Amino acid sequence: MRFRGLLAAVALGVAVLMVVACADEAATGTPAETPAQGNGEVTRTATPTATAAPGGESTGGQTTPRTLGTSAGTPTTAKDPAFVALDGASAHFGQIDRAAYRIEMPDAWNGELVLYAHGFAGFGTEVSVESPPRALRQYLVTNGYAWAASSYSENGYVPGIGADDTLALKRHFVEEFGEPERTYIAGASMGGNVVALALENQATEYDGGLTLCGALGGIEQIDYLASWVAVAEYTSGLTFPIGEPGANLAPVFLTELPRILGAPDAPTERGRQFASVMNLLTGGPRPFFVEGFREQYIVNFGLVMIDPERKLLVNRAATNADTVYEIGEGLGMTAAELNAGVRRYASDAAARNAETHPDAVPTTGRISVPLLTLHNTGDLFVPISMEQSYRAKVEAAGRGDLLVQRAIRAGGHCKFSEPELTAAFADLVAWVKDGTKPKGEDLTGDLMNAGLEFTNPLRAGDPGGVE
Repeated sequence: MRFRGLLAAVALGVAVLMVVACADEAATGTPAETPAQGNGEVTRTATPTATAAPGGESTGGQTTPRTLGTSAGTPTTAKDPAFVALDGASAHFGQIDRAAYRIEMPDAWNGELVLYAHGFAGFGTEVSVESPPRALRQYLVTNGYAWAASSYSENGYVPGIGADDTLALKRHFVEEFGEPERTYIAGASMGGNVVALALENQATEYDGGLTLCGALGGIEQIDYLASWVAVAEYTSGLTFPIGEPGANLAPVFLTELPRILGAPDAPTERGRQFASVMNLLTGGPRPFFVEGFREQYIVNFGLVMIDPERKLLVNRAATNADTVYEIGEGLGMTAAELNAGVRRYASDAAARNAETHPDAVPTTGRISVPLLTLHNTGDLFVPISMEQSYRAKVEAAGRGDLLVQRAIRAGGHCKFSEPELTAAFADLVAWVKDGTKPKGEDLTGDLMNAGLEFTNPLRAGDPGGVE
């Protein structure tokens, strides 16, 4: 009954659940902030110096990269971005076109800037700014770094819009405070997709990047969610009316699916088949898979619950046509049977088009500045297999020396400790400034021992090193 009740919550408020899934959690989270009241904040509305234009055209006296985002045309309003600065800094906030922004400027600014890109924020019409994770924010201010963050002008899975609006915010920062000596871009979850797009397409704007639980694969993140649904359909033996006019998934998700697959903690044989396939699809056996699977089991059906007819751009672009699935032995099904029987979603060629929709295609790996990534082993919303895919792309592009990856042994999405966050940023800075490439690890093989060097502290229940 508890599982069925949770699925009912999906049907009634899935957008909220998806926001929760993408929010930074535990030590990474930023507590709710009190609106600013008379402490020297500056509020203003700005027009960006230059709006991103196709083909590198010059606007506002500057040459800008092509537009990366595609607007859904949904009218939006911006939530008041006012916030209270930390001790030793001043808060600046306002609006650039439809996007709100925050800037926190240390009293003793070191001349460097960090742009922070937030994750997926649902499909509502109110856009809001998310500050960097509290631990990282405190580190930045204490060490003299200014940071700035945009709400983006639209919600949804919009990494291209996120990259465009973040660049517009950088231009505004330059107008207000001068050109930074160095500029870094950091992002969490979908914000990791923003970072990848920015480093691949706006290379001259940033000196280094940091991603936290990043959706580095681009549209591969939505391909993965399509696989989640397709495998659940096949292993359950049900037929989901996805893509049909007037499709209603409530009956199958609220009644049939939990009966056939069981709960994450008490799966049926078919439920064990589903879990096995998703384990192998997302990186293979590794610490804290079970915890992450439990956390995201319901939420990962969210996108199809919102858009069962596959009308959204990201759903039209998504495909699992070429995905090869595996399943563990002794589960009553072979990989050949699975791959022959699972539903294949075709992408809409007009949607999955790099020229017209640069953020609705896989990322390229063509970065030109250092990028350091952190990823939880037990993340099942943005699985660690996204890191494996991105490594392959970067290597294929001949840029492997610019990517350092680290696993953090924890379940769930975006769960990092203060030492993990601050060490990663400090190491990135040293890499950019001094050329001192930090330690990383190979995440392309067996992950059972991944992250032992970088997880601080080891979480309760960690199995430790495996011979």
